[in-house]
Amino acid sequence: MGGMQLALAPMQDVTDLAFVRTLARIGSLPDVLMTPYFRSTRSTCVCSAALERLVEEHETGLPLVAQLAGSEPAALTRDARRLMARGVAGINLNAGCPSPLVNRHGAGAALLREPARLAAVLAALRAELPPGAFSVKLRLGWASAEEFPRLLEVLAQAAPDAVMVHARTRQQLYGGAARWSAVRAAAAALSCPVWINGDIDSPQRAREAAADSGCARLMIGRGAVRHPYLFRQLRGGAAPTPADRRRYFRLLIEETGRALEPPYRERGHCNRLKKYLAFCYAEMSAEQEWHLRRCERLADLESWLELEG
Repeated sequence: MGGMQLALAPMQDVTDLAFVRTLARIGSLPDVLMTPYFRSTRSTCVCSAALERLVEEHETGLPLVAQLAGSEPAALTRDARRLMARGVAGINLNAGCPSPLVNRHGAGAALLREPARLAAVLAALRAELPPGAFSVKLRLGWASAEEFPRLLEVLAQAAPDAVMVHARTRQQLYGGAARWSAVRAAAAALSCPVWINGDIDSPQRAREAAADSGCARLMIGRGAVRHPYLFRQLRGGAAPTPADRRRYFRLLIEETGRALEPPYRERGHCNRLKKYLAFCYAEMSAEQEWHLRRCERLADLESWLELEG
């Protein structure tokens, strides 16, 4: 699909080092990668070893943007400075995560309830980061898309270098349908590039999202985990065959094992794989799903994925 730019949306514990390496091996990478969020607090930057390794070891050659979730300007600028020093391509402010755990601390989508705090955070990061290195990912609002025009005013004042819009409110979580057409207002109000996110899980849906939103930049998360060859297809590649699908699962098993920190148990390897498989169950039989959810041995998991032999 000519002219489109593609980004991998951040998904905590899912779009990790093993998943990115697997996409690289099947030839289905986007143009830009983004880390799941680093949690920024007054006292520290909370992150897992897996996130640190994604920054250091993704080996794709693609620009990788580090996402920060927090609500304290000083803490966010401190952590943005540290991550930029490690060579990331830019910093993304998470103003869209609907997790109650994140929101109760004022971070993620909770920033959308407090435009003044959001404005302070945006201003601090904009002052800290060089041109081209600052982006924001947000939703249409907390409770209603009617909040979106006010949020766009705040964004326009801050002048980020890019904005990514998950076309739902926080209250929708991941339910209902993404309102792609609502994002047209962002493209009209902002001078920076706008990316559309939400419910893009096929080439047809990608075309519809671009047409409805007026955005030629697509950020895809759950759709890419469920359909890992989607980025390849969006560049004109063939739809995956059953053999392609089996190859993806074999490589994902291999890369998950390579990314796990030893020592680890086989059960832990299986449970890690279920983080990705949870998004693929819709493509499987009820019997496959039942057994895969309960697998504790790799041989059993491979059998139910029909990889044996």
